[in-house]
Amino acid sequence: MRNLDLIAISDIYGDVEMVEELLRRLEGAREQRVIVVAGDIGITSEYQERHKILSMLAENAKYVLYVAGDTDPKDMKIDVPNVINLDGRGFFIEINDIKLGFIGLGGAPRHSVRKDEPLPNLFDESIQIVRDRLLRSLRISLEKIMLNRPDYVILVTHSPPYGMADRSTPITLREFIVLEEILADVIGYEQREEEAKKVSISPRKLGSRIIRDFVVNYKPDIHIFGHVHKQGGKVIRYRDTTFFNVSHLSPLPYRLTGRKFLLVRFKERMYDFVFDHLVLKNLPFEFFLESYL
Repeated sequence: MRNLDLIAISDIYGDVEMVEELLRRLEGAREQRVIVVAGDIGITSEYQERHKILSMLAENAKYVLYVAGDTDPKDMKIDVPNVINLDGRGFFIEINDIKLGFIGLGGAPRHSVRKDEPLPNLFDESIQIVRDRLLRSLRISLEKIMLNRPDYVILVTHSPPYGMADRSTPITLREFIVLEEILADVIGYEQREEEAKKVSISPRKLGSRIIRDFVVNYKPDIHIFGHVHKQGGKVIRYRDTTFFNVSHLSPLPYRLTGRKFLLVRFKERMYDFVFDHLVLKNLPFEFFLESYL
């Protein structure tokens, strides 16, 4: 039986080593593989960081489809023929007689990040004109791909829909220490303890109401997203849609829960899926304990 494999990842944060490890794990023919990246490809403003990662993926897949995350430039363009930016558009794929229609939306709602975070790709859901514009873009993209009569409609966003695998949770003591180390690299010593404490808050919903409204009304078969790391690896079936939170490939900031990727294998009129977890096999045991726990 001929298959079509979809690999979905998110929240890479420029970690080339993790991407290399993922590619070593892939099986099967390149021509039967599609890779979906649900945003936060890089963590700096450097174009080359994102271009290198997407180019590496493109060498190992028929197509690479991506949306920009909140850490990525909104109008990010990658000049690689089989790398497709899904933000605000639809894309149709037919491989081995399996027809997939993709639509996408990048960025994240402003309420899902700290107010003082200077991120380049946020949208304000409290503004009606913004809500109308984004919903209209998703609807038009859907109408276009439905002309091809896909077997499955797949929505790819960076943000989860509101209320679906989008809950933040207080960080553990170990995660607090790791977060302090990360913050020390980017902000002054005087601010890092205060900033880390701001992250350790009660659970709250970080998802997008715009995306939720679209999913409720138009019911895509599959919804792939990232952004909320603590919910990475979660699968939810609700009504006619299966939701996959595929964050996060990078181990930052949660070393133990990172390095996840999703494999969806499409067959004739059906599909199955599995979440897998990358562990660097050549890592000495003492460094494993330091890096993973």
